[in-house]
Amino acid sequence: MPKKKLGIILIVAGLFILFNSLNLLNDDLFLYLLAATFIAVYFILGSVRHYHNIGFLIPGVVLLAIALNNDLNRFEKIDQLGGGIFFILLGVAFLSLLLHTQKFKKWDWPLYPGLALAIFGLVFLFFENSSLFQELAYLNYLIPAILIIGGIILLYFSSDQK
Repeated sequence: MPKKKLGIILIVAGLFILFNSLNLLNDDLFLYLLAATFIAVYFILGSVRHYHNIGFLIPGVVLLAIALNNDLNRFEKIDQLGGGIFFILLGVAFLSLLLHTQKFKKWDWPLYPGLALAIFGLVFLFFENSSLFQELAYLNYLIPAILIIGGIILLYFSSDQK
């Protein structure tokens, strides 16, 4: 990266940190501005023309997801849903990277963390808000039983192959 561009990036980052330290920016606005800066640098450097520009897009969309989560948690109904929303937003952030990677050979890697985080968030929402899982004492017996049964199945099928 040319020294001029790196210098501009360092100055902007330093100003953001200084404004935040002087309490001229609240934390949420700071996250939005920092995300916007990373995304702007991504576009300034040529966006999809160069694969390595994704290094600016990734922190931009992740910071945007964190800022959105902070804002959404201010709504009582969403805050009551729990932490699953955070993981869903992170999953969507990674899935949005497909807009960049679809033009290159290594296009599919954002699917893996994106889908994993989104599915984990949905499962987390279900477990956290389901009355079935509010009392988790029975999991002390259910999880070991599942592991033992899984081990028995593996041993049974591995003995057939010898």
